[in-house]
Amino acid sequence: MYVVKPKPATYLHDNRIYHSKKKYYRNYDRVHVPQRNPQTYDLRLIIIRHGERIDTILGENWFDQVFGDGTSPPQNYLRSYLPSRLPNRRDTFLYMLDPPITRNGQQKALTLGHQLSTVASNIDACYSSPASRCVLTAASVLQGMNRTNIPLRLEPYLFEPMFWNQPYQEFINVSPFMSSQTWARTGYNIDRAYQRLDDFLNPQETEYDYRDRSKYFFNAIEQDHDHRVRAGGYGRPSTVLIVGHAATPLIFSNIATHRSFDPVTFREQCAHIPFLHTIVLERNATTHIWKARR
Repeated sequence: MYVVKPKPATYLHDNRIYHSKKKYYRNYDRVHVPQRNPQTYDLRLIIIRHGERIDTILGENWFDQVFGDGTSPPQNYLRSYLPSRLPNRRDTFLYMLDPPITRNGQQKALTLGHQLSTVASNIDACYSSPASRCVLTAASVLQGMNRTNIPLRLEPYLFEPMFWNQPYQEFINVSPFMSSQTWARTGYNIDRAYQRLDDFLNPQETEYDYRDRSKYFFNAIEQDHDHRVRAGGYGRPSTVLIVGHAATPLIFSNIATHRSFDPVTFREQCAHIPFLHTIVLERNATTHIWKARR
């Protein structure tokens, strides 16, 4: 059996500033849900950062506390921190590269879904980063919205900048993410027919490269929507749920509003993005100009 265990000192957070600025994460419970607006849009994107990561709560040795290091009795392991229905992995150590959210984070994602259901009654598609923390968050949000019939489309282009993940560069031949089949076997509604934009992420990519692939995904969403409209479509505004990382809400807002992009500023801003941070982007049906709703 092939086992991967990265260096104990490795930090795998959505930004490398997290451990020195934990104070910014104390307000992640304060989720702002935009109010319902008159439907002057034809496409709406609800973009969410994933829920509370287990390694931010238990620390860098979280894996040994939860799964055990072979020296403690099973009753000492903190399995109660794990979310429900966590898939079994052939190589459990890969969770060190791909940590899940906590059970508490899962419950808060469910609550967020309840809140969103009051302003977004219809979801036409849901895209998620293949990282376990994002898949678990997306499933819980849809459950809270009573939209578990919407399958998850796992899209690698939604993963955070590879430049921020040095361990992935060392394990380039070992995917840290679970397959769609693994998630489906655990009972998650995965869109097995979805054609990913690409399964390959350049391990050496920069923040500029990350913006380019995010823009490629953003354009693909618009093109898919426009195709549906020309073909008769939904007959109503379309709403797409997107679940990613700290960088996700920021980069799509940047792309939609055509703001200038500075990698240093972008990195600093990502350090302030709380768990379950949510933004809503709406495209005007007439002008096709995007606007962020507050």
